[in-house]
Amino acid sequence: MVNVDTPKLLRSLAKLIEKPEIKALQVSLVQTLEQLIDAESVALYDIRTLKQVDAEQAEDFLIRVGIDDSFDDDGAPLILLREEPQFLECYRSQHLVIVPSGVAGAPLRFIHPILGMKGVTGFLVIEAADHVERDQEMAAIFLGFIRNYILLLNDNQRDHLTGLLNRKSFDDKVMKMILSLGNVNKRDADKVCYCLAVLDIDHFKRVNDNYGHLMGDEVLLHFAQCMNETFREYDLLFRVGGEEFVVVLRNVDAGRAQVVMERFRKVVETHYFPQVGQITASIGVTFIGPHDLPGLVIDRADQALYYVKEHGRNQVAFYEHLVEQGKLSQKQVESDIELF
Repeated sequence: MVNVDTPKLLRSLAKLIEKPEIKALQVSLVQTLEQLIDAESVALYDIRTLKQVDAEQAEDFLIRVGIDDSFDDDGAPLILLREEPQFLECYRSQHLVIVPSGVAGAPLRFIHPILGMKGVTGFLVIEAADHVERDQEMAAIFLGFIRNYILLLNDNQRDHLTGLLNRKSFDDKVMKMILSLGNVNKRDADKVCYCLAVLDIDHFKRVNDNYGHLMGDEVLLHFAQCMNETFREYDLLFRVGGEEFVVVLRNVDAGRAQVVMERFRKVVETHYFPQVGQITASIGVTFIGPHDLPGLVIDRADQALYYVKEHGRNQVAFYEHLVEQGKLSQKQVESDIELF
């Protein structure tokens, strides 16, 4: 173990929680442990349940957390969890797994489980020449600290009823996405495409009036469940108002976005909501550009949503398509002052 004095350890803990954002916290954890323990390498892996747009079945993958703060990490190498027996053992036992090198001079591998509310959510992997118990204990203590802090962050950033991201975290995450678009190389610009959809439950007021607010909350929970089951793990799902939700689809073109949103509309339409029966949703969609602001993006999606509401509901409409068809007029922003 690296010789660490108490002030240095406390400074390390303080640095860990400088940024109230989960990915930044994960990166800080890796960098901190690299300074505090004797290790050849320290890496952090998230478990992602990924479902491709056109696929029905999802698989659990390991994705290494990068050292940058870019929004889009879809380019990271994917490791199929079921094909990694050592990680699977750690996942199932929820305890440290020590993997012998098997080769003279090669490092040992220590796989620590990262625990969340519903079991293992990732792994901390340390490669070291020797098994120094104090180092592994230090890593386990830091993981426990980080787990509790992440629970606090989730409590602050997520809607308490549905568990989706809340309005408070919407502006921050979408702004980071927009900034990441501005940093994309021209040659990769056609590969990076995000769109935002506003989802609104049709006639939700009638549900509250006819069945009461408790049943209204039950409808919201079922609606959020439909979102979690339909969209991919790395799409962003928000509840931004009473019956209003937002989805940000990552790396999809117009055609695929249309397929995904229509599929979700049909999932809601055919879902049985207890006591209430059938519920439908109206959906307005827009694409996100590198010079946008979160407020402008959601305003365009809202315009498409209002168009749907005025033309029968239970439909999907894209703002850009409506403008091309002359059904909506494009708003012009004349100066930056008007945005504020």
